Amino acid sequence: MTIVDVKLSFEELTKAQTYLQKLGLYDGQVDGIYGRLSEAAFVQFANALSIDSILDANSQALTNNLLQMPSVVRHLLQILGEGDRIFSKFTNAQRIFVNMGQADSNYLGFLDRGVNGCIAGSMKGLPNRNFSPSPLLSHIPAYTDRLSSLPDGVNVVSYGEVAMLSNSQVRVRFRPYPAIGTIPNIETIGLEFLHSSIQEACICIGSVVNGQMLTRWIGRNPLSNVQFWSSTKILPLLYTIDTANQIQPNQEIANCVIADSQGNKEPRTFAEMAQRICAYEESSGITSNSLSAMFKQFTTPTNLQDWLKRITGNQKLIFQGRYGEAPYIEQPILRDITGTNIINGVKDRHRGDNLISAYDLTRIVSQIAWHRHLAPVSRLTNAKWHSLSTLISVMGQDTARYLDAAIVGLGLSYFIDNPVVISKMGFGYSDQRKQTELTYTACIQFVDRLAKSHDLPLPKLRSVNMTLRAVLNLKDPVREALEIDARMAATVADVLLRIVTEELI
Repeated sequence: MTIVDVKLSFEELTKAQTYLQKLGLYDGQVDGIYGRLSEAAFVQFANALSIDSILDANSQALTNNLLQMPSVVRHLLQILGEGDRIFSKFTNAQRIFVNMGQADSNYLGFLDRGVNGCIAGSMKGLPNRNFSPSPLLSHIPAYTDRLSSLPDGVNVVSYGEVAMLSNSQVRVRFRPYPAIGTIPNIETIGLEFLHSSIQEACICIGSVVNGQMLTRWIGRNPLSNVQFWSSTKILPLLYTIDTANQIQPNQEIANCVIADSQGNKEPRTFAEMAQRICAYEESSGITSNSLSAMFKQFTTPTNLQDWLKRITGNQKLIFQGRYGEAPYIEQPILRDITGTNIINGVKDRHRGDNLISAYDLTRIVSQIAWHRHLAPVSRLTNAKWHSLSTLISVMGQDTARYLDAAIVGLGLSYFIDNPVVISKMGFGYSDQRKQTELTYTACIQFVDRLAKSHDLPLPKLRSVNMTLRAVLNLKDPVREALEIDARMAATVADVLLRIVTEELI
């Protein structure tokens, strides 16, 4: 990408210069000529775009006017794609959060933001922490309907079977989604832009052809089995759904409750406990880790591990550990709405390692999101859409809001329709490896109206699954935590930018 490739017409540039001048970013004449002062103004504007910009009403209106111009947003993406500008943006934002008392190494600026935000004064250790709710909060109830729908080829299109990477003559081909237990061909070329701290990555891009999802898989060490921390917590939740629907296919998991076989704990719904896991709503001794350990108790360590191997085909994975805490309920019972037991917990303790791959998590999240568009041989065997919808809803409430920040930080808010973001983060300092590790698995889907051009005057469906694992060893856990959070936020934004510009397909 180069800034000199600007494609603004005389009229567009004149209008943009006027807005930039009113924002105090452009000191030149409004002449429709893209010179040094115009370039500097656009760079300042691109760098200033942030999910937490504090603007007065007039400045916000001017900013909105600029961001509703397709040519301006395309040019901003061009600017932000240069060098390490995106990382600098998120690093600076994290530094501001810390200086303002809104973040520290225990409550990071992006990882711990939460879907509902945070009101100033509500956190004792960080009384100035004040983040607004996720801009996607109101969209969550529509996620399952949006994931169910397909582009009609008339109002919205997809990539087709073959697509060409932008600014190149490279054609890429989408292939059928692999059958259960089959590892797809994962290309190793195309993720060179990732920083060296992103040690493992797997990205799966979808294209709808004849009503089914075709895929392209790209990875960096995608089959390396390593610790993915709390990102793996979606796996015992999914196992519970898969098993419950095998026994009672018509039973919606949202109507089920989890009870204590010993009668020591109050029964709570599956939906509430799953939400607490993803949103980290911890109270009264109920923690995300203890609940995740509890869900593992619905089967033996070997059965859960073998179930995952059968789905992904990764026969070398290990999934027998828990999450650092005792199960909230040692022997849980899953009951339907009538009080009938569906699954009885086991006594076998889960001890050992959780070592899986970026591919495994990307495979799982794609099967959740794309369930209705996969061939029967590729779908989760027993899980039904009515129950997967509950998991989709709770994954929409992940405490990490990297994609929120990416959409706003790239200036894309006005050109993304029908967004879906489901995800699960993981974070920890490894005493054994003496390093900080952060993981993120997600599906983002939206209709991209910026894709409209003279050649193709139609919006395009973007549907992407990704898993990223970042590692930092700076001999300073506090610094590592802050920097790795900014690095992950920047990486997710960089992936989104390249998806929109079609440099990554």
